[in-house]
Amino acid sequence: VGLDPIFKKVGLSGKSVIPFVITTGCAIPGVMASRTIRNERERRATAMLAPFMPCGAKLPVIALFAGAFFSDAGWVGTVMYFCGIVLIFLGALLINKITGHKVRKSYFIMELPEYKAPSLKRAFLSMCSRGWAFIVKAFTIILLCNTVVQVMQTFNWSFQTVAEGAENTSILASIATTFAYVLITIVGYHAWQLAAAAVTGFIAKENVVGTLAVCYGISSLFDLDELAMVEGAGAEVAMAFGLTKAAALAYLMFNLFTPPCFAAIGAMNSEMKSRKWLWGGIGLQLGIGYTVGFAVYQIGTIITTGTVGAGFLPGLVAVLAMAAIVAWLIVRAERKLKLELSIA
Repeated sequence: VGLDPIFKKVGLSGKSVIPFVITTGCAIPGVMASRTIRNERERRATAMLAPFMPCGAKLPVIALFAGAFFSDAGWVGTVMYFCGIVLIFLGALLINKITGHKVRKSYFIMELPEYKAPSLKRAFLSMCSRGWAFIVKAFTIILLCNTVVQVMQTFNWSFQTVAEGAENTSILASIATTFAYVLITIVGYHAWQLAAAAVTGFIAKENVVGTLAVCYGISSLFDLDELAMVEGAGAEVAMAFGLTKAAALAYLMFNLFTPPCFAAIGAMNSEMKSRKWLWGGIGLQLGIGYTVGFAVYQIGTIITTGTVGAGFLPGLVAVLAMAAIVAWLIVRAERKLKLELSIA
């Protein structure tokens, strides 16, 4: 109830807090929890913004980069969560402007259920159910994806084994090469391995860790069952990636704040019940994730080296183009709102 006035200022509901908190565990139930919000615009905005909160699947990615580049510094994970909160508020303000939201006086009303003593049996069964769901996910989606990545890296398009040192001729490299040009403005160089990891992350965010280990040929430095580095392997992993600290932080934030996994996107589609809102949400997440990654890399590079990073001009053009599209949408919404008010 106390947060309702704060969330109302950005066009959300006090009930939006619940989906945001749930999303820290998993984005899918977090997005689905938005259905308790009666106002259609607030419900759709909440479902769109909830994935900005880092979920449990993103923790292995945070742990990887914190361990490899920042000596397991605790501030890395904390900053990621606070950035998610800030992006939720900024995203809500953008949605308000784009949709031409009209401020209306409303009241926070929530029906409270009858509280009962918790059932240990029910809690145990719920724990077993969620644990089994994770095991199924780990041994199906994640294992299958890593197997496909391994096969695509091992063979070329003629299904001939790729020689050691010629991994850039593999199927995976050829697919990821095009996307890697986009990442130059975020990591500073053309790395198909990083592009491949980002793409497989859309299947499940945990895949980023496994894909990087496979693509860089450093699987021995990882415990792929735990999706974590072997203790003491941070320096070797960082050397294999070849990233500066600014680029590593930018790549991490790019993976965290771009669209979530396909399952969560499916949940967004179910709750929004609008293709227009769904694609708008995916576009907003892509734009914000790219802009944050670009800004962190360029600003971090300027601070550490005194010069801008690689791909500064193309990245700036891309960010300005996205800003121009948002500005056009806002102007169009304001004109529509003025027309509605004049008719009324």
